[in-house]
Amino acid sequence: MTTPADPVEVKGQPAPVEKPKPADQGSGTGGGSGTGAGQGVGQGTGSGIGEGSGGGEGGGPFRPGAGIEPPTLLREVKASYTDDARRRGIEGEVVLEIVVRRDGSVGDVRVLRGLERGLDQRAIEAVRQWRFTPAKRRGAVVDVIAEVAIDFKLR
Repeated sequence: MTTPADPVEVKGQPAPVEKPKPADQGSGTGGGSGTGAGQGVGQGTGSGIGEGSGGGEGGGPFRPGAGIEPPTLLREVKASYTDDARRRGIEGEVVLEIVVRRDGSVGDVRVLRGLERGLDQRAIEAVRQWRFTPAKRRGAVVDVIAEVAIDFKLR
């Protein structure tokens, strides 16, 4: 009988040591994670991050902050009341999170704080018609997330 401190004698050929397999990082190839190829992260190819290719970053809009030159509103379309909301005297604001695309148009829109009686939809319809100068990062135009408030006030 041996104790844990005693050396253990191994007879014969040592068992082969298998390399541990990396954790599953998605369906991509080449050591990256996600669905892309190469060592990147996300759907892209190469060593980048996101849907792009090469060594850059891509795949999603930037958040405002250091290094991002924000977009500027060029054309605003006012949201109109629904008949039901007007009859009920509903006032307030709908707060939206929007993506300002590289071409200055509005992409994805998400309601952060809404009103009732169809005013959320009216706010979304109006904002989708807005136009901006695009945001920039290091001189290049980029998609950026912005928060906007649409006021509904009866006159």
